[in-house]
Amino acid sequence: MKFNLKYLDGYLIDAMRMALFIIIVLSLVNFAHYYRSLNVFRENMINAALQKTTNYTNRALEDVSNTYVYASQILADLYYYKIKQNYDPADMLVTLKEKKNSLSVKKVGLVDIRNNLYLDSLGRVLSIDINSERDSWIKDFIETPQDYRYHFYDPDIPEYESLYSFYYDHKIKDDNNQVVGIIGIGINYDTFYNKIQGLDEHINVSFLTKDGEVRLPKNLKGKSIYALSPDISEEQFKLIESENQIAWEHNPGETFLSYFHYLKDINRVLLLKINVTEHYNQSRRQHFYSFILGVALTIFVVILNLSISMYQSNKLKQTAFYDSLTRCRNRNYLDSKIIKYGYWKQIRQTGYSMIIFDVDHFKYINDTFGHSEGDRVLKQVAGIANSCLRDSDEFIRWGGDEFIILLNMNAQHAVTIANRIKENVEQETLVSLSIGITDISVKDSFKSAMKRADSALYDAKENGRNQVRVR
Repeated sequence: MKFNLKYLDGYLIDAMRMALFIIIVLSLVNFAHYYRSLNVFRENMINAALQKTTNYTNRALEDVSNTYVYASQILADLYYYKIKQNYDPADMLVTLKEKKNSLSVKKVGLVDIRNNLYLDSLGRVLSIDINSERDSWIKDFIETPQDYRYHFYDPDIPEYESLYSFYYDHKIKDDNNQVVGIIGIGINYDTFYNKIQGLDEHINVSFLTKDGEVRLPKNLKGKSIYALSPDISEEQFKLIESENQIAWEHNPGETFLSYFHYLKDINRVLLLKINVTEHYNQSRRQHFYSFILGVALTIFVVILNLSISMYQSNKLKQTAFYDSLTRCRNRNYLDSKIIKYGYWKQIRQTGYSMIIFDVDHFKYINDTFGHSEGDRVLKQVAGIANSCLRDSDEFIRWGGDEFIILLNMNAQHAVTIANRIKENVEQETLVSLSIGITDISVKDSFKSAMKRADSALYDAKENGRNQVRVR
């Protein structure tokens, strides 16, 4: 009995030693998996969620910019005819105020170089001297090759804070292509900022100088990014002008992902600061609980968590390839899965055709009825078009109201599909489509095929819209 007890004690000790060894080894594996999962989480956030956020933000910036660049161009043509005549400044102020109200902007300003005058919708008439420090921006703009620009005016002088705006300026040229004036549209910075900020309550948007000083939002104006985000170094920030930067910030109880992007047109750094605390803490809790479950469940939990992480990763990647509004494929899918990964080679070798279409007068719908109505029209048109296609057909939102379809058939047969889409849209909605089609040859790159299809689309529009053209 004494021998058996000694044997049992020795067996228990060896078993405990082995159990302790297994616990230590599997705990290390668990910790390794824990840190790997955090890295997977970070990669997912950067490659999928962050990409989706930046795409939305850049699209919002482009939408605002394109709208007011177009408006400033129209005003430039209009005011050329006004300033080349002998006008009454009082009458000119009235028209500027009317344009300001019709565009729902903060200010419309006019620089008349011939008469050395500045007039705006606020009722001001000022003499200008382009060689002075105050008016030197006029000379600088005239000397640039571009006909228009947009810039962020954020003065530090309190008396000028009422002018805090995003400005869209356009040159006014005479028949000899000489600059005779400048028309500018000032957009209230709150309106602009709120449009960019409106993606998600967990995302904070800021505009910084290249030196790291915050200019927007106004409640943080003048603060240094190094004080607000200690995890970004001066060396890293200096690289932003040439390369986007990403920084993680871990505060007590909070975790943030910061994305820095330099906007050359307005000479500002765009900062997207995403609060990922909930997701980050959830990931940490899951792996902590799996550790305390013990040796028996450790392997199971590790495998389960890895499976969940892979599923979430695939789900995020899947989301990154679909347009959030219309639920068809997006441009990222086209670039990543078709053009870059060899699928295009298969397409051009198997007799595919390309359809490109857009909604006629879509800008008018947006401008007249608002973006929500424009979004509704896009969803409806995309749904109708998709119902006319096969599962094997690639249906992609190219951008705005433009869509691309890749069909495994020649252009002659694709015309039937295109007409069916056009007719169904015309019957079921209040809009029409202009459609261009081309065959994809063996020698075609995506750009060359796209150029022909786009040219066919242009022909359709030039010849009255609501029709299909083949090239």
